[in-house]
Amino acid sequence: MATKTFGIQPTLNNAYWGGVPYHANIGLRTTMPERGKILSLSLKLARASDTDVPILWGAIWNRSNGSLLAQSSNSQSPTNTFSTPGSMQVYTFTFDQPLVEAGTLLWVGYGKRSNQSGRALYYGIHNSTSGYYIDRNDDSQSAPATTFTTDSTYSNQALWVEVTYKTGGQIKVWNGLSFVEKPLKAWSGSSWLEKTVKHYKDSSWVESN
Repeated sequence: MATKTFGIQPTLNNAYWGGVPYHANIGLRTTMPERGKILSLSLKLARASDTDVPILWGAIWNRSNGSLLAQSSNSQSPTNTFSTPGSMQVYTFTFDQPLVEAGTLLWVGYGKRSNQSGRALYYGIHNSTSGYYIDRNDDSQSAPATTFTTDSTYSNQALWVEVTYKTGGQIKVWNGLSFVEKPLKAWSGSSWLEKTVKHYKDSSWVESN
């Protein structure tokens, strides 16, 4: 098994503010690079000088049909108050390892509670990044939208986002009804450790997905 990342982490030169119900769901357009299980998603965020803290979840939507593919296990609430892009901090959202197939068109970003006043949020971007697109949704909601619909688009702008996933290391076993994926493990002498599954290709051993 290998742990890898995708996304983009530009030097921030701007941030967008989202109150009620604006910027409720935000997604950077991207594509799943290979078949893998999502471990975490990180964003650069800050709270507004407001009466309360934002509440948001890491979220991943299918860009082909808008459906919510994955939502982080827990919400987070940024406590650092925005002053400049440099005041933003990295917040990491963990996932329950949902499996996403290679080539799936994605939005990666967040969904926030947008139906309560006093919880405004800032999220970090670079506003001159050729070929990148941020899509925005302004639903009034208490949690991430189950279906993402685009209300506006920021062209040639990049959301600071890093998605961590793991690939390979899975075999299939029969459970009496169907084949289910299981991690390959080996005994180290004191515990069972997950091991990478590899196959021989073009004169070398490569990881199997």
